[in-house]
Amino acid sequence: MNIHQILLDKAIKNELAHFYIIESSSSENPYEDLIGFTHKFIREYYQKIEGSKQSLLSLMDHPDVYVMGTHPENEEKKDPNYPVSEAEALIRFFEFKAVQGKRKFAVIPEGHKITNVVANKWLKLLEEPLGNSTIFLLNPKRQKLIETIHSRAQHLRLPFQTSHQGLDELKSFLSASAGQSLVQFIESNAKEPRDVSFWSNELIHWEAEQLTSPESKVALVNWLKSLKEMETFHQPAATKWTLFYSYLKQYVLNRLSR
Repeated sequence: MNIHQILLDKAIKNELAHFYIIESSSSENPYEDLIGFTHKFIREYYQKIEGSKQSLLSLMDHPDVYVMGTHPENEEKKDPNYPVSEAEALIRFFEFKAVQGKRKFAVIPEGHKITNVVANKWLKLLEEPLGNSTIFLLNPKRQKLIETIHSRAQHLRLPFQTSHQGLDELKSFLSASAGQSLVQFIESNAKEPRDVSFWSNELIHWEAEQLTSPESKVALVNWLKSLKEMETFHQPAATKWTLFYSYLKQYVLNRLSR
């Protein structure tokens, strides 16, 4: 699913929602992923939808865009949450019409820093949008957000993006596994520092992008259920490698040569 293109299509039809909460499936750099995605979309909106000729290298300088903070706050500071003064500044930002374009945007980079006091100040803003406006609230830590905030948004989850290095490593692992028997597969991987959980996670992310047929998706779900049961009942590593090998042989390795 190309969420970026879906949002652009909605923008073309003037169907953008007023309030989105966005999370990332990435476990490595979720903050960077979310900021990069949001900034790219806003830039392309102004350039492709509204025909802006500006390069928009920094959204901080755009009069119709409000970004709360420029970098993640240091969690060790005395007050790691968004201050009330900044929450009020966001409200004032939306009280005025757009200066250069037809739509105003706000980016709230870290949703977990919203307190109940701040959330209560934003209730009217989130329920009664002022003009053409869209708010992107990012949740890089994927924490449970305050219900009054959570219930008023449309929710988006960015898909996992496999790095080139990670994808190459996975392909090498699969290629090495293709000619091995079950015993060889278990013995060779038992000596490696990366356990079955690591390769399972890598394969899950890759398969989520590759699979298209309902049958293959059902097979993946069933495999995940079996893995979960093994984790719950603390099955030995050899049993987990056996289940992993079985899935590779039946659903994955035959696709590598295509």
